[in-house]
Amino acid sequence: MSEEAERELRRAVLRNKLSSIGACLLFMLLGGGLLVFTTIYIAGEIPAEFISYVPPAEDGPPSNAPVQKELTQKSSAPTAEVSPSVIVAQGATAVNMAPVNISTSEGLDFNTDFDMGLSMDGDLGAGLGDGGSGLGSGTAGGSALEGTFYDLKQTQRGAPTGLAPSDQNKVIEVLSTFFLRNWNAGALSRYYASKQKLYASNFYLPVALADYGPIAFKVGDPSKPKDKWICQPAAWLAVYRGKVRAPKSGKFRFIGTGDDFLAVRFDRKTVLDAGYRLPTLWDKANPRACWVSGSGDLKNYQALLKSGKDRNRKDYELINSIPECKIWNNELGGLTGGTIFEVKEGQSYPIEIAISEIPGGKFGFVLFIEDVTDGKNSKARKYDLFRTNFSLPNKAEIEKLLNEAKCKAGGFEAVPYNEDSLIWTAVP
Repeated sequence: MSEEAERELRRAVLRNKLSSIGACLLFMLLGGGLLVFTTIYIAGEIPAEFISYVPPAEDGPPSNAPVQKELTQKSSAPTAEVSPSVIVAQGATAVNMAPVNISTSEGLDFNTDFDMGLSMDGDLGAGLGDGGSGLGSGTAGGSALEGTFYDLKQTQRGAPTGLAPSDQNKVIEVLSTFFLRNWNAGALSRYYASKQKLYASNFYLPVALADYGPIAFKVGDPSKPKDKWICQPAAWLAVYRGKVRAPKSGKFRFIGTGDDFLAVRFDRKTVLDAGYRLPTLWDKANPRACWVSGSGDLKNYQALLKSGKDRNRKDYELINSIPECKIWNNELGGLTGGTIFEVKEGQSYPIEIAISEIPGGKFGFVLFIEDVTDGKNSKARKYDLFRTNFSLPNKAEIEKLLNEAKCKAGGFEAVPYNEDSLIWTAVP
């Protein structure tokens, strides 16, 4: 190696050493800076801690409604004065709030006939909600089930399906497809569905004109001729869906009926279907089998239930002893008690409720629930109203609503019910 090449090699080695030393120093400097930043700006900061204030008393439910720990608690003290403080980060000054007076004598007046129920303006109350009257309220919120209106006479785009309400068997056959497919919404996907949803917390409308269905779901307008309505008041179906929390452990059954049809699916099993026509009994070879009203048809249905051959209705019972049910007693054998099911307190269960009108004219429905843990009580003159919050139907308010919609249909049979019924809270 020449002397010049050797000098160049030594210079290259020196440059490499200096570069390495410089890189090490740079990394050490960056690491030290990161450590200082972490120590001062992150590790040194103490997060704020907040302690939520829970008042010792709340206004309770109506005096004639059950006290339920999931929804409300009631204090024996008439007034409680509390001075809550908010705990802030270390080094800051505590903020003291002004005393808060909580009085059990103020708030909603539950002594009126209106109760917490039938909201004529369609609004849901804060928190618990009221679910509206009739077919429900148009405002989401509170503890209620969501309902959708389907018009079987037209497609999603508004084209006629060719279904005539006068051909009741054809309408029943279409409905049977939905129910026999385990209430799959896909079976209704081709039919017109209302944009307006309704939210109901109880199901109690003994008699009205079928026009009320389209009017309630904003696809009918009482101020316009019916031929201008989006949906005509026949061959329609309303389905309410959601989940409810069992208020206690035990065995229960739904009791009710509908004109033309009422059905309940609980925990993915149909536990009640009742009314003048039963799509769940559809038999193309014997269409009359699903007609259960009138002298001959009713006797055939009673014989079917008595025989025990229908495995889906082994628990079913026709209850004829309830007063103010003259029409349903005479034409349907009374209200129908459905399949017994078992629940555990605090557990949530899916539920679907279907209401349908086939030829038009009059329609109505009632839905109760009975605790049969210790046995049935078929001699009862009234049963617990099935409800998802504290709302209660009120005859005067329902009649007012129907008058405004021009849907009142003759005498209103106010079917009696227990006002202190349990609350099956609707949950997300």
